[in-house]
Amino acid sequence: MKVMKTLSRTILPFIIMFLFSCAVITVNIYFPARDVEKAYENLENQLMKPPAAKPGAPSSTKPKTSPPAKPAPPSSSPQSFLNPSTWFVSVAYAEDNLAVQISQHIMRMPDVVNAYRRMGKRLPIINRLRDRRLVGEANTGFLTPFTRLKRNDALALSDENHDRSIVILGMAKAILEINHLPINKKNLDKVYPKAAAQFADLRRKKAKPGWKIQLPNGKWVVKR
Repeated sequence: MKVMKTLSRTILPFIIMFLFSCAVITVNIYFPARDVEKAYENLENQLMKPPAAKPGAPSSTKPKTSPPAKPAPPSSSPQSFLNPSTWFVSVAYAEDNLAVQISQHIMRMPDVVNAYRRMGKRLPIINRLRDRRLVGEANTGFLTPFTRLKRNDALALSDENHDRSIVILGMAKAILEINHLPINKKNLDKVYPKAAAQFADLRRKKAKPGWKIQLPNGKWVVKR
């Protein structure tokens, strides 16, 4: 009996530690920053198209060239899977195509697609506000006003930030989908800040000289 008590006092702490460690296991979510940025760019280029030129306006005569076709993915047959030389090719193709996969996930989200289209139509107003430095690109991914805006401009700013929130949330959902994780508040809370930060980083890169941008450390500067 005494031996049993001694063993229980010795083993019990390890059992408790093991159970506790199991309870606090967290899931790491893969966030491919480079591919997320490329996916944002792909979606903007595809969905935020500039308005059509007015009749009589001069048009470019430069012929359009189609981009080179991407190679087909390696075969997924059992024979190719068993060949180690194809593993590296498969991985490289998957990584190369990840931005496209993310874009495809988002293109199946009508609310995000419509948000991008509204942003495209609103672009002349937003550009005018940025050109005049009435608003700036914050490190949150949203626009920040620096003065009291006129009613129509203020409405445009509010609508723009609302649509940006839809876009960033859509990106967060797409990241969870490619990680094969449930889309719930807990997981979204982990991914949304990263999706927003990547969106803000792209806004800084694409900002024109003279626009106000906020650096990751919070400092506001004028883009040079």
